[in-house]
Amino acid sequence: MTDKKELKLIAFDLDGTFLNDSKEIPEENLQAIEEAAKRGIAVVPATGRLYPALPHELRELPFMRYYILINGAKVYDAREDKVLFSAELPNELALALFSHAEEIGCLYDCYLRDKGLMSRGLYDALDEIVENKIYLEYMKSIRKPVENLKELIREDGGPVQKVQYFFKDMEERKRQLATLADRFPGTKVTSSVPMNIEINAANASKGPALEALCKHLGFTAENAAAFGDNTNDLNMVQAAGRGVAMKNSDAVLIAAADIITPFDNNEAGVGRMIMEFLKNGE
Repeated sequence: MTDKKELKLIAFDLDGTFLNDSKEIPEENLQAIEEAAKRGIAVVPATGRLYPALPHELRELPFMRYYILINGAKVYDAREDKVLFSAELPNELALALFSHAEEIGCLYDCYLRDKGLMSRGLYDALDEIVENKIYLEYMKSIRKPVENLKELIREDGGPVQKVQYFFKDMEERKRQLATLADRFPGTKVTSSVPMNIEINAANASKGPALEALCKHLGFTAENAAAFGDNTNDLNMVQAAGRGVAMKNSDAVLIAAADIITPFDNNEAGVGRMIMEFLKNGE
């Protein structure tokens, strides 16, 4: 860790990274980001989630101001209630992605103006493919079932923030991960959990969002540390001066990271590594 620029910002993914498998925040993680904030370091959740779906413990922290949301489709200043950066999927592209999901037989939804929407039949079918009951409860809590999502989005006419696919057939998911971006130019295809695919606009990802936020704050991503565990964190980890993969990370992320935490998300790996940074004066 020599020749590193001063640490001015710490970005961290939530699911599989900052949160444990029960979707709770280990106390050591909260203590670590509080200590970082006391030293003037910006602490920034960087997640595929919408702002309302963030843990209330985070949103209520007095020092928490900036958020990278929806895999980088939105950078938000909560104190000023201001969007600093956004990148969305055009309406026609979203509709084409819906049609493709129907053709291959997977479930799908989208985020529209900070709300998760899903056709009622698909919403009910989540019970059949989501084995983790905690995650199922979370998924349903942030999605509103509607009569027909495709028709709603067609009638709305506006862009959407993200489209997600959900698979029971893991071989089909693997095929789609390998081909979707080529089939639908203008998209960025990633994943955050084993059964899903997340589809954003090509310029909406966590790395560019991190760089945009750092520029807004007057420094570069070389002054940032970024923690992640899956492919939707990849270019953020690569962009940061200190790119950190969790012990429980996808192999692709581990290969790309500067640092691998000795502890996983259930062992407060983020908080322990932050305290190491602060202890070493980084």
